[in-house]
Amino acid sequence: MVRTAAEIRSSDTTNGAGDRVDPLSLSLVRDGVEVLTYVIDVRRTVGSNPLSVAVDRLLELCDDNSSQRPMLVARYLSPQQRQTLQGRGIAYADATGNLWLVSDDPLILLSDRGASADPWRGPGRPTTNLKGLPAAKLVRALVDFVPPYSVAELAAQAGASIGAAYRLSDYLVSEGLLTRADRGPITDVDWPELLSRWSRESPYLDTSTTYGFLEPRGIDALVTKLAKQSSTQRYAVSGSVAAQPYAPYADARLSLIYTDDPATLAAEIGLRPVAAGANVLIAVPRSPVVFERTSTWRDITVVAPSQAVADLLSGPGRNPAEGDYLLSWMKENEDVWRRQLDR
Repeated sequence: MVRTAAEIRSSDTTNGAGDRVDPLSLSLVRDGVEVLTYVIDVRRTVGSNPLSVAVDRLLELCDDNSSQRPMLVARYLSPQQRQTLQGRGIAYADATGNLWLVSDDPLILLSDRGASADPWRGPGRPTTNLKGLPAAKLVRALVDFVPPYSVAELAAQAGASIGAAYRLSDYLVSEGLLTRADRGPITDVDWPELLSRWSRESPYLDTSTTYGFLEPRGIDALVTKLAKQSSTQRYAVSGSVAAQPYAPYADARLSLIYTDDPATLAAEIGLRPVAAGANVLIAVPRSPVVFERTSTWRDITVVAPSQAVADLLSGPGRNPAEGDYLLSWMKENEDVWRRQLDR
């Protein structure tokens, strides 16, 4: 038999959204004897930082008590949040029907699936993915710039509309990838997961017109040629080459170059167009964000690390492994590549 404890242990603790937190307990009773208790933290909304706070608090309440298990209950828990909770061994339930409650002793597994998107998301045209030009601009800005900043400041920096910025930020809050104070600024971004999601939902091979070329002498020769080319044509190198200044995984075998006129650039540096066996991909980007916050390495223009890792994670061959390697470096060196917002 399962019963809810009659006594509610009051608390003056609040979560990141300012909601009052009242831990409850859910007791499992066998033959009239309580065998297990779930300590429950009830929250109206849960962002990425409040999720961490709730997890730490629940684990602290259950510390050194083998008869207690942690459980989080909220109005809605995103797929990413549910995955995080399962990974930490924390039971959960939300008002849409998502449920996961487990125990080894006694042996219990209760699992059910509810909504995959927040049904209480505000009015307007809700954003439900990371595809499209506004999303590309805003994701790059969220990753590249360190909070706090307002949604309006984010929109201005990214060159997107305020409406698009609010819709995307609401979506990312619901997915547990962004924390925003109630009617206040963005305070935290789960940028590694945001980059991973963006690369899956908007890979460059799907969002750019791409052409294959061959540099017979290899990628190092390509870099030398690019450094010497005097054309005023805009370009930016991404992929394996763009990772070299930060986290070289191995000698680059495939290069990705963004430019507005692939044929002209290829002719200027002597590349051969090929239908197969290309070691250089030249892409016409649908979003000019690839040219934002570039840097110079060996006298060539390379994309920002955030763009490079997204392209690698969605690229062919060993590119995803190179992307994971670069992402690990970025996590350990945020102060090197992330910026303060221009004000």
